[in-house]
Amino acid sequence: MLLLVLGCTPAPAPPPKDESPDPVDTADAHTGGPVDSGPVGHSGDASEHTGGPPGDPCLALVSAPLSKITINVETTEDFDFDAQARLVYADWSGNLVVVDDTGDTSLLSPGDFSNDARGIQVLSTGEILVNYISAGKVVKVDPYTGARSDVITNVNGPNALEIGDGDTVYLTETGTGRVLMFDSVLGTRTTIAEGFSYPNGLALSQDQLTLYVSDDAAGIYAMTRSPGGVDWSAPRLVFDPAPGEAYDAMEVDICGNLYSMQFYSGKLYRYDPVTDTGVQLANLQYPGDFLWNAIRWGSDRGGWRRDTLYVTSRDKIFGLELGVPGRDQPVDALPF
Repeated sequence: MLLLVLGCTPAPAPPPKDESPDPVDTADAHTGGPVDSGPVGHSGDASEHTGGPPGDPCLALVSAPLSKITINVETTEDFDFDAQARLVYADWSGNLVVVDDTGDTSLLSPGDFSNDARGIQVLSTGEILVNYISAGKVVKVDPYTGARSDVITNVNGPNALEIGDGDTVYLTETGTGRVLMFDSVLGTRTTIAEGFSYPNGLALSQDQLTLYVSDDAAGIYAMTRSPGGVDWSAPRLVFDPAPGEAYDAMEVDICGNLYSMQFYSGKLYRYDPVTDTGVQLANLQYPGDFLWNAIRWGSDRGGWRRDTLYVTSRDKIFGLELGVPGRDQPVDALPF
């Protein structure tokens, strides 16, 4: 276990290509399947996707085999990539830690020796937001000094975190089953959905007109709004989990496809909202790993590629090269 207290820790080996037999399997389609879709069978073939013109990455989605890298860091849950080409995560002592693309690790902000940190996202300013589920607050961390300040308080179990244009903050409140939207400029919060049993993960689409919510063992829901609109539709179930499974980690690519991890099994699925079908892309099945609860696209800064989806089992982080970029992020506007 990687425990950081103060200062810098010895640097781990650079993120290596895994030369051992690849545990990334591409098994048959998801047994739960998208609701109302019948048997799933989306193969990722170019002819099946309604993406852009020839040469567009949406027409060449990768199905298998997936190239994989392994990064030996342990996370309590979420992570993100900042404007300095660093992977940012919380360790099991509550410290906020950064890792550059060569593997050099350093402490950014010391924690309180708890594993309270949940969602982690980077703002357009480069500042880092962290949800603290037990403390009931969202904290902003300076990316240079590590100084912390409370941004949102009195939240009943903040868990998932997502950032939209204008640094609009979306977060889940697990204690009430609600999804909240926070205006960073006005400092106001709005309930945009409720009635979830345990809202675990969030993912915005590229056009930011769809917000996906993973509701633990209840499945994955989609909420939509019209261009320029402020009101979100009622949540609609789009992905039904297999028996005994649950969902948390989600991301969306620039083509609109949703990627989700099964919480217990380490199986990665891609769901196409156009065809309402899904396909299993990987089954990591890494010995000793558990609770696959966060995935994030690379930043295209340094060696963290935007067409690579990084997945944590809390024991390691794996990078799966999918050949299509993830959605644009507010922090992209900062110079590098």
